[in-house]
Amino acid sequence: MTDELMEGTLEIILQVDRNGKITEANRSAKEELGYEEGLFGTDMKNILKKEYEAEGADWNSVWLQLERTGDTVFYRKNGTCFKAAIHLTRGGENGQDFVFALNMEYSREMEHEVARVKEQANQAMAVRNEFVANVTHELRTPLNGIKGHVENLKDTCLTSEQRRTLSIVEHCCNSMSSIINNILDFSRLESGKLELEKREFEFRKMMDYVAETNMAAINEKGLRFYLNVDEDIPKFVIGDELRLSQILNNLISNAVKFTSVGFIRVEVTRTLQFNDELELFFMVMDSGIGISPEEQDRLFKSFSQVDASITRQYGGTGLGLAITRELVELMRGKIYLESRKGNGSNFSFSVRLNTTQVSPELEAMRKDIATFLEQVKSPEELEKVEEYYRFGSEENKKEIDSRMEKLILCIELGAWEKAELWSEELKKLVDGADTLLKRAVLRLEMNVRKEDYDKSVAQYETVKQLLTQGKTTTDERNG
Repeated sequence: MTDELMEGTLEIILQVDRNGKITEANRSAKEELGYEEGLFGTDMKNILKKEYEAEGADWNSVWLQLERTGDTVFYRKNGTCFKAAIHLTRGGENGQDFVFALNMEYSREMEHEVARVKEQANQAMAVRNEFVANVTHELRTPLNGIKGHVENLKDTCLTSEQRRTLSIVEHCCNSMSSIINNILDFSRLESGKLELEKREFEFRKMMDYVAETNMAAINEKGLRFYLNVDEDIPKFVIGDELRLSQILNNLISNAVKFTSVGFIRVEVTRTLQFNDELELFFMVMDSGIGISPEEQDRLFKSFSQVDASITRQYGGTGLGLAITRELVELMRGKIYLESRKGNGSNFSFSVRLNTTQVSPELEAMRKDIATFLEQVKSPEELEKVEEYYRFGSEENKKEIDSRMEKLILCIELGAWEKAELWSEELKKLVDGADTLLKRAVLRLEMNVRKEDYDKSVAQYETVKQLLTQGKTTTDERNG
């Protein structure tokens, strides 16, 4: 054994000959056992008095005893003792035996210290998470107030300059909201408190919604956008729709941010399916500024961007891709990056979802709609359908009232999937209404999609009030 190894460890190391005499000892052994002048020639009987108590005990018998027990009592030169965990290594026929020992009192102290430090870290984490949650809540309250007033002002008569100013304010609010959500998500991910939901959703519909969400920013920069979804992917899957949308929105918005000319392309393919488990592979490609190999290592780290000039020119907290990676890994997948400076980037990732059978209630509803559409053949039946969708007609009013009753019931019961279906139907039924009512119904649908109970109920009341005002106005005109 080298001198560096023996002297560098905290463990007691003793080299013993076959007569039980110590021939070599490391610094820890000398200090722990109190032999400052050295242990050379010291008999192991002085160190292992308890093991030598049996009459006629020699080093070989003591060795066998220690090998069976794995722990013993070590005595210091001054007569004090301590319990030690022991490990033995037998030498050759004429070699030296090695005794490795660790003071168990130190081990317990270290365990207590580790537990104490861990508890302090957990407490600090809990305090920080509570602080983040409180701060984000306090920031959201005035931010939502500003956004609400902006939305109300946009429905009034405005000059082009005023409308442009409101658009800037709205854009700033959305940016701030995104930053707040990223900070909150990062805090939850770091503390392990972010859990994925598992519920059925329509995959292609989710992809279309993601595309629509980013289309305004894509069109504003004059970029071309391509979306290709593999036909082999089932229509309905089980997973966390919101978090999967968040991953895609992060990558697409990142691509838009760093692409001035060219295209954004999104490809989705099915790579594996075993029983009800499904693996999907996504690619988000762009023709943007690209990233050098040296800079790619930093990209998925928290609060990190490739360089300071990126932050100054394009903005951002550096949390988006770190959160994206964590979410992908939560979905039992991996994320990859292929890029070269000046030649665009290709972010790709895989996730695991589950396939599902359509719920009986949903299947019954689809069959009813299909049967209804099949029956619409005669001019009289077509006229009924027109009345059904013509806003303000008696048939239309009845159907709206029916949908509103079912919608609020689903919201109250927390049946969000069915509530989303009724809100979509309601949006179709008010297609011919004025802009104010259509916007109110659209906001109601968005709140239902987010499963936000308070906002959904409040927006439901707004829609109900607008519908009542519309009915009153119609009745007055008829009178």
